[in-house]
Amino acid sequence: MSDVDPTRVTNQDAVRRPKPRVWIVASALLALVAVVVFAFSIPIVAAWAWIGIAFQGGIFAAIVVNGLASRRGSPQGYIFAVLMCVQAAVALLVIIVIAVAAWAPLD
Repeated sequence: MSDVDPTRVTNQDAVRRPKPRVWIVASALLALVAVVVFAFSIPIVAAWAWIGIAFQGGIFAAIVVNGLASRRGSPQGYIFAVLMCVQAAVALLVIIVIAVAAWAPLD
């Protein structure tokens, strides 16, 4: 039997042998969806919407730089995975903050 557990993220082919184009496209789609949501939220809470847009742009840029400048291999795949998790977490956090701000009573 093999000691490799296929359910672990670190054992996935996308992390062990990353294809930068796939990670960049996935990050671009996530950033696009988040930026569109944030853009519609600008009239509600402009500061948080712009913060979310800036973070999505910055994290997407980091993924592109990792894809173009890093050597291929497991370390590059781990960086892709961590950056995508951070990108998704930031998008979710900003959306929650915007939703709370939108439904908060104005006194």
